[in-house]
Amino acid sequence: MQLSRLVLALSLCSLPVLFHAQEVLKSPDAFLPHKLGEQFTPHHMLTDYFEYLAGAAPATMRLERYGSTNEARPLQLAIFSAPENMARLEDIRLNNLRLAGLETGTPDLTLPVAIVWLSMSVHGNEPSGSECSMELAWQLAGQTDPDIQTWLKNTVVILDPSLNPDGYDRYTHWYRGASNLMKNPHGDAREHREPWPGGRTNHYYFDLNRDWAWATQVETRQRLEIYQRWLPHVHADLHEQYVDNPYYFAPAAEPMHDYITPWQREFQTRIGQNHAEYFDQNGWLYFTREVFDLFYPSYGDTYPMFNGAIGMTYEQAGHSTAGRAIITATGDTLTLHDRILHHLTTSRSTIEISSKNARGVVEKFRNYFDRSAREPQGAFKTFVIRASNDPNKVNTLCELLDRHHIHYGRAGAPQTGLKAFDYMNGKETTVDIDSKDLVITAYQPHSVLLQVLFEPEHRLSDSLTYDITAWALPYVYGLETYALRERLEPKWTREPFRTPEIRLAAAPYAWCVHRNSMAEARFLARLLDNGVKVRYAMQPFALADQQYAAGALIITRADNHQINGQLDALVQEAGANTNVTLHPIFSGWGGTGRDLGSDNFVPINKPSAAIVYGDEVDDNSFGHTWYFFEQELGYPVTPVSVERLHRLRWSAYTTLIFPNGSYNLPEPAMKALEEWVRQGGRIIAFENGVKAFADRDGFELKSKPGSKPDSSNAAPKPYQSRERDAVSDQVPGAIVQAKVDATHPLAFGFGGRYFSLKTTSNLFEMPANATCALWLGENYRAVGFVGSRLKPKLENTPIAVVQRMGSGEVVYFVDNPLFRSFWEQGKLLFANALFF
Repeated sequence: MQLSRLVLALSLCSLPVLFHAQEVLKSPDAFLPHKLGEQFTPHHMLTDYFEYLAGAAPATMRLERYGSTNEARPLQLAIFSAPENMARLEDIRLNNLRLAGLETGTPDLTLPVAIVWLSMSVHGNEPSGSECSMELAWQLAGQTDPDIQTWLKNTVVILDPSLNPDGYDRYTHWYRGASNLMKNPHGDAREHREPWPGGRTNHYYFDLNRDWAWATQVETRQRLEIYQRWLPHVHADLHEQYVDNPYYFAPAAEPMHDYITPWQREFQTRIGQNHAEYFDQNGWLYFTREVFDLFYPSYGDTYPMFNGAIGMTYEQAGHSTAGRAIITATGDTLTLHDRILHHLTTSRSTIEISSKNARGVVEKFRNYFDRSAREPQGAFKTFVIRASNDPNKVNTLCELLDRHHIHYGRAGAPQTGLKAFDYMNGKETTVDIDSKDLVITAYQPHSVLLQVLFEPEHRLSDSLTYDITAWALPYVYGLETYALRERLEPKWTREPFRTPEIRLAAAPYAWCVHRNSMAEARFLARLLDNGVKVRYAMQPFALADQQYAAGALIITRADNHQINGQLDALVQEAGANTNVTLHPIFSGWGGTGRDLGSDNFVPINKPSAAIVYGDEVDDNSFGHTWYFFEQELGYPVTPVSVERLHRLRWSAYTTLIFPNGSYNLPEPAMKALEEWVRQGGRIIAFENGVKAFADRDGFELKSKPGSKPDSSNAAPKPYQSRERDAVSDQVPGAIVQAKVDATHPLAFGFGGRYFSLKTTSNLFEMPANATCALWLGENYRAVGFVGSRLKPKLENTPIAVVQRMGSGEVVYFVDNPLFRSFWEQGKLLFANALFF
């Protein structure tokens, strides 16, 4: 049955619809080489169809390209409304920003227009959203359906047909090549067994649905730019889940963040009730208020919520397992046609209920931003970041704030004796404000998002949550920051830090660089890649009126005599490109301290790094590391198959990285690894990658007794409480303050203070024959949820360990320091492990 006939059977419309549209605009069935739902549509065909519609229906549709993916596929938005609205589309957009206080002028409320944004298939192997987008676009562009005509008179619909084209094409191309000619509904068939890494993620294997707030990925950054230009009132994010699940739609589950307003909660419910009417009419199963919560701020439902919209997730059964048809646990057959139809129903229902409540939606949107600017919700009204912080770290933070249109500036005048919360110490204190300190006031339109990202801790209404529970940016960036309960407004603008240009009168004896941020790691990577020899300081030293901490970088002319004529240009070019301040030194004489020829200054051996990949490796964790090397550090890395370690050319690599995964390394591979390390190799393992080596002979990391829940003497627990009871032994993601050995090379650049994102409940003993750079002490400080039984067990357990093994080393990170590429301090920690 063609989808248009299925829509008719839905009784979504009172009249026979779409037939005139089929005569004027080609339907997906008429345009594509296959019927919609009979085969998956590659991204280039999806794009071709939207371009065809835009060209054929200019009065009702506009197609905007807002960017490109890593693999150069287009990112596009389709915008639909009634012809009279399309003629004044820019006026509608600007008026909406005036409602939010983000554009000058008085907003016009005489003809309120609701703005609905529908995001399709952010996970590429959840393809029914993108498939549905073509049918929906045909209906919205054709506007022959009387209901759609009515809805679009006061509604603008923005449709993103594919948020993740690279992942979508990875899945659809694989499926089209691997599937049978006839649909095979048996779950054992190859077409239901997508290979590693799968199409869920983008080019760098990042989950884009966890990236909205952190904006690390190119797709997210380009999407946020256009999102902030529109600021929709309603945003639905269309996903798929496992094949036996009924359809999920809002209202969401607890925990919901406290800053989600009663109106947002209420309208979620109203939308859900509208969906339920259609699902009830058709006898389709659905569920609400379970599993999918609204706490973590970086989802496609929560991020819109914290930007004034009604944000929602819709989940259709399917996923990569479903193919075009699959037999479910109940013996029914779930088809791609079904999946498209269900998403089409909730998409139409979302537009319908938004249109019917357009005036109220617009008024509440305006009230949201008005209140945000006048009466910020949170206890803290101002956030102050010390001018003494590393300027490149502050630059990186400000770049993120700019992406979210959060305003900031310099204090402009000193103030004394202000009460504030000190993030680094976790206590209330009294502070003096310097005129150059960075000030971020909560009295601004985007104050809710600001407070969500900055407040030290957020109340968790239910510990059964879907993601991490702490993310305060001062901990993420390692910045001395204070939260004030009183209002301060910045008086000066803040210009980005730019390293000063150096004009040399003579060639320096050496160059020295302070080491505090990722900027210096990129500087070092660039120099090493260009053949420059670099040293680092094992202990603090003083030269030419500068005090340098351990970890400072030194480039001497003596070490680089073979490139003497190019050295200064290479160093200065690297400094300019990475924004690093250079200190030319004209004598190696240290005065009362150490001279530059001292063994305090250790040569850095240029690493040749490889990272394992394959079925045993977590694709996200691999991607975090791959992205770190290519995009954060600018340094080469070689992916090598975990299944071929026994055939690896070991002499080609100095460093081998084991990301998170579930490893089962055979004995020959383990022996080869151990021999390679003893001859000078370095293993870096993190998260469950550590378990590949822990408790094995020759490896010093040992599991802590009692690390598994002990139920031997426990009273029987009710069956239905098992999930809630289990969280007492878990940590979904919390910030913990580590003890730091500031003399250890892994800890260089942290100033003796490190906050770690704890994402695993793995417990290990403090090592007896290895060095521990970071660990959790007794009564350690934690921000976010840590299970009540797990929390005391984490005391006196390591976070970062280095074991000497012959001439080589094994570096163990109990958690992932590169988690989602947003934990800035973790990147510095990983760079230390790579270079020092």
